[in-house]
Formats: sequence, structure tokens, C-alpha cells
Amino acid sequence: MTAVAPVKVVHFADPWCWWSWGLEPVLRRLEEVYGDRLEVEYRMGGTFEDLGGWMEEYGVDPSSTVDWIRDSIELTRNPVDPDYLAKTGVRSTYPACRAFEAAARQDREKAHRYFRRLMEAFQIRSEPATEETLLRIGREAGLDVSKLKKEMVSKEVEQAFEGDRHAMHRAHVNFLSLLVVAGEKTESKGDTFTSAPFEELIDRLAPGLPKRVPSNILEYLEKHRDLTPVREVAEVFQIPDEEAESRLRSLEAAGLLLRSEHGDHPFWTLREASLKTLPLEVVRISHVTPHMTAKTAADLTPIITRAVQNLYTDVATSPQRAYHFPLGLEALRFLEYDAALLAKLPRTAVESFAGVGNPFYANAIRAGDTVLDVGSGSGTDVLCASLLVGSAGQVYGLDFTLAMIEKARSNIDRMNAKNVRILEGNATSVPLPDASVDVVTSNGVLNLVPDKASAFREIFRVLRPGGRLQLADIVVQEDVGAVCGLNPQLWADCIGGAAVESDYLSSIRSAGFLEVRVIRRVDYFSKSGSDTTRRLTRTFGAESIVVSARKGS
Repeated sequence: MTAVAPVKVVHFADPWCWWSWGLEPVLRRLEEVYGDRLEVEYRMGGTFEDLGGWMEEYGVDPSSTVDWIRDSIELTRNPVDPDYLAKTGVRSTYPACRAFEAAARQDREKAHRYFRRLMEAFQIRSEPATEETLLRIGREAGLDVSKLKKEMVSKEVEQAFEGDRHAMHRAHVNFLSLLVVAGEKTESKGDTFTSAPFEELIDRLAPGLPKRVPSNILEYLEKHRDLTPVREVAEVFQIPDEEAESRLRSLEAAGLLLRSEHGDHPFWTLREASLKTLPLEVVRISHVTPHMTAKTAADLTPIITRAVQNLYTDVATSPQRAYHFPLGLEALRFLEYDAALLAKLPRTAVESFAGVGNPFYANAIRAGDTVLDVGSGSGTDVLCASLLVGSAGQVYGLDFTLAMIEKARSNIDRMNAKNVRILEGNATSVPLPDASVDVVTSNGVLNLVPDKASAFREIFRVLRPGGRLQLADIVVQEDVGAVCGLNPQLWADCIGGAAVESDYLSSIRSAGFLEVRVIRRVDYFSKSGSDTTRRLTRTFGAESIVVSARKGS
């Protein structure tokens, strides 16, 4: 069952309405910033049932309507063909509105794609206003076209459309407005075509709602695959229009984007490229570095911590979502975890597993050991460790994401694991005494820590003489930060903070560890569902390694 988003943004719209197209960059930005915590809901307001009657009502003719649309382009800066009403031959916008209502009855995500493609077809490409166009675009959006054709003229769809129009009037909003709903609080804002005022409104109505920083243009275009104008990229990534166009043209020149001209304006879509890796300069162009002032690890830590906690709260609460990395049972099987151990774990401990390797390949844990898992997440590895140490052993988990801590403790209760305790804290300040554990294990966590040297010193401190370290983590061969800058979202996605392998191993040795060995390598990101992520990680030589080491006696 899909969780209800805490914030809903309602847009009373129409596929033919130029104001609806003008608000698209704002809506796309809000979706990128708030993710699944925000739901965009399109409801059909119906611009006009009869073009002639509408023109008469507003005192315009075909020529002045074109001027009116040109004025809107000046305000929204999102281009349309100003003469599209005449070129398409539209007489009524209601059939397209009913078609969307019918699409929404099939599938919300496909209906949203359908709405966007309808706007592109009519307002950008000036395609004919026919039922054939409505059905063809429905097919392209993945809808059941026979069902769409039947339901768009049904009584139920007509009632839904009428209900939307009445709701629009009751809310006292128009096509230039967005209605923000957060619990019992509702507020609208109109005549605003940048996202910042809406973000301020959402943050006020839903304080503390986690946010992310969009950073990768190629990733954005891979996700949407629409006709994307300069204004949309500029708004989503909060950069000037001129910079957005320069980056898009550079990515086009690199063979990664296709440009199409409609009227006097360029639009871009992602090109199906066969490139396995990218030149580092292209990676730099695609990644928009947020404005950050952090210069030291101390400055960086709270920024990264927020991004990591936001992401792994999602992993804990919404494991069904698609992420940049494999998750749950699929990941555990890929990393070749012991099936017999996994069979003894609760399903909820497995579903949010976000490790990057299998540290148990080091065989460091013995019956009766005391074990610390740094970054214990939903509890998969601590529960596996608890089975290995047995009733005479003790396992501590350490994490700083409250949703993961709560989930791990719940899983421990489900399994009745009396020898496991979860601690709240971070890798650079472990709340355990010196020389108190036999084994430290960690999985995909230390790449998220800005001050890795301090983390390894802490791990060394809590280990007893002769104690053992087993960990899995992401390393790279090229420095990501040197190319992409400080990017919290890249850190949270397990690549931005990954150290160059030689530096990573040197940090472990510098902490005092002996016999530091890489015992296993895995092309972890090969299981990502994103072509962009796979290409990016190959560019930097990112992979997961399993490392073993020991503390001297």
C-alpha cells in the first residue's frame, strides 16, 4: 500500500492552457526537491467549451489571443507556439480534459505523463485537435487505448470533470494558481512562476519536511524523457537560463542529448547513447554543484548528515521505491549472503537492506564474540551477526537515522534476539568503552562519513587487542569531489563521499590496523536501474570492496 504524501500540490489545469504549461517547471522542481513526500495532483478546470464563445466572453479575437499568449510567455519564460490554437484547429478543450480524467482512472503516473505529452503535442508541436491525437498520445504514454476511448465519453468521466470544475470555483483559484494542502492546512498562491515562494509556503505548512538538492541534468532527463525546455532545467537546478542552455548544448555536443526546434525555441530529450563511461568534463557539465560554504569536515558533516538521514529514512519507510542502488532481498542475493541465515530473519529486516557488499566473507565473527556493526540500518547484518555469535555473544548496532533505528529495534523484537542492542550515534564518536569489542563490521557506511580517518581511529579504539575488522564499502579510482564538487545528494547515493581506493586503505593502516586486505570486489552499481548511474559510476571506477584487517595483540 502506497503511503500518503504529507503535502499535496493541486493544479487546476487544462492540456490546452498556456498557464498550465508555464507552471510545469515549478511543479517539476517541487517534485525533485520533496520526492515522495509531495504529490502533484492535476485536476481539470476546462479552459473553454467553445472557442468562439470564450473569445466573445473575454473580448478577444484570434490576433489578440496570440498577443495574450505571447504576454504569458514573457511572464513564465516557458516557450509555446503562440499561434497553436489556430494551427491545431481546436474548438473545445473539454475533450482533452475528459481524456485526462479517463487516463487518471487507469494509472496516476501514466496519466501525468499523458497530460505532459498532450501539452507538448498541442502547445509546442501544434498537432491537430482530434480524437486520433488523443488516443495516439495515450498509447505512447502506456495507457490502455481501447479503455481510454470508451471511458473518455462515459458518464463517470463527465461527472469527474464537472466535479473538478466546481472544486476549482469553490477553492477560488484559477489556472495561474497552485493549491498547497498539508493536513488540515490549505493555502493557494497564484501569478508566481518560480518555485522558491512555493517552497517557502510548503516549508511553512509542513515544517521539517526533508528536502533534496537536484544535481544531475542527465539523470533528470533520463527520468522524464519529455520535451525539456531551457526554462525547466534552469528552474529545477536553480541556475540562470543562460547557464542551463550552455550546459544542455554541451551535453548535446557530447552526443548525450537530442535537440529539436519548435518555433524559435530549442527543446532537449535524452539520447540513447552507447557510451559506457563519460569524459570527466562531461560529468562536470551534467552535475550542478549546489552553493555550499563548507570548507572542513566539521562544516561538511551536518550537511551530509541531513542528506543521508533523509535518504535512509526513505529506505526504511518506503523500501518498495526505486533507488540508485539495489535494495532488499535482490541486493542480498546479488551479494551472495548465506541463504540459511537470511531465512531466519524477519521480512522487514531484509526489505530495507542497503548494504553494498557482504562483509561476512571475511569470516571474522566467532561464537561468543562481542560485535559492533557501524551503520546497522534496519538490522540485517546485526541479526546475521547475532546468529553467528550465539547466545554467549553480544552484538551492538550503531546508527544515526531514527527511522532505521526504530525499524531495527522492531526487527530485533520480532526475532526475539536477546543478544542485540541498537545504539544511537555516529562512526566518529562510538558510545562504547576502549577495547570493548572483538569484531567491528560495517557495510556501505564509511563512504558516507566526511572524516574517515577519525572513524577508523574510533573503530581501532573500541577493538580489543587482536580484534578483527570486516567491512564492505564503496571506493573509486577517480576523485568524485574534484569533478562534481561538494554534492550532498551524491554522498547520500554512496558515490560522492567514496574515497579513492589507495587513500581509503591508507586511512585504515594509518589508524593502526595490520594485515589490511581486499578480499572481494563487486560491480555493485551494475544492479542500478538507472543508465545514468551505471555510466557515472563506471566513469569513476566505483565498486564495492570487502576489506579485512586486525588490531595488533
